[in-house]
Amino acid sequence: MAGGGRVVYHAAVRLSAAGLLLAGLLLSACAAAPRAVRPAPVEPAEVLERFAGAAEDGRWEEAWALLSARWRARTTPDRLASDWRVSGPVGPEATARVLALLRSGALLAVGPREAVLAVAEGRRARLVSEEGGWRVDALE
Repeated sequence: MAGGGRVVYHAAVRLSAAGLLLAGLLLSACAAAPRAVRPAPVEPAEVLERFAGAAEDGRWEEAWALLSARWRARTTPDRLASDWRVSGPVGPEATARVLALLRSGALLAVGPREAVLAVAEGRRARLVSEEGGWRVDALE
């Protein structure tokens, strides 16, 4: 019985050492990598809130990563920042409105391929479902 206990103990030690090695490698890779952008959340409201918050705070790489594929193909994080600056008060007002609505509990109309938040009369935020999750396609 004592020998069986040692085998289990040694297996646990080996597993722990392997786990520590793997954790060390992952930490090293993360520390060496340039600033990584988190994967998009599953829920469209989360994606929209993260996008609006990132834009409001000037985190353009994060905001760009949350755009739909058609917009990511047409722009860059730097171009997104430039467009934001030249939009005057329009961009900041739109994101502030979206954030206020989401934080007050407003719900998105969610379908299988599209989610929409009515922002104001004739204005909306639109997300599309793409491989990898929901992405922002319009913020009017």
